[in-house]
Amino acid sequence: MKSTAKHLLFLNDLSEQTLKELNSDKKLKVSCDGLIQISEIPFDKGELDQNKTWVFTSRNAVEIVLKNKIPLSQSIYAVGEKTASLLPTATIPKIASALEVAKLIIKEQLEEVIFICGNRRRDELPDLLTSHAIKLKEVVVYESKNLNKTVNLQSIDGLAFMSPSSVYSLAQNGGFMNLPCFAIGPTTAQALNNEGQKCITSKSTTPQSLVDIAKHYFNQ
Repeated sequence: MKSTAKHLLFLNDLSEQTLKELNSDKKLKVSCDGLIQISEIPFDKGELDQNKTWVFTSRNAVEIVLKNKIPLSQSIYAVGEKTASLLPTATIPKIASALEVAKLIIKEQLEEVIFICGNRRRDELPDLLTSHAIKLKEVVVYESKNLNKTVNLQSIDGLAFMSPSSVYSLAQNGGFMNLPCFAIGPTTAQALNNEGQKCITSKSTTPQSLVDIAKHYFNQ
């Protein structure tokens, strides 16, 4: 009898095209049930000075800037392949975390940066930059809301997380049910650790990378 494919659930929204690609080889069933709602909020486009260095730690922020057709700075720092893929000239650290981006900025001895982010951005980057006397202007372009819904995990074999917000949301709405957890990067992995969950961290910051480590885990 042929064994049933394992089922990996992403707790962040994925596009239909991405889901189709992730399910292409049928060795692992992939679905998503997003726990976070992302909404653009009004912001002053004039604050995005193209002559200053910009910093992104979220693909959502990049997409909003591009959607508004705002001319990009020539100096941009970004976290992760997924975010930087929309910004061909961006500088990215080898380790995909906001802390590593901050270290690059400090190394370059920049005097001022513009941090384009969401309302629930983490503190590591702003705290480290300001502690090194680097002027930081924050431009908040979106907000993240916890949908406060319970996810049915009865037929799920593994959980994939692409943001700390999705981790904390699941923790508050039903928990992890002792399922194996897969994290897209060190920041999300730390969020899982904070909730008492062991996890496996992907080698790159793409949904496919999460699927790859899940396949390896289930095939051991």
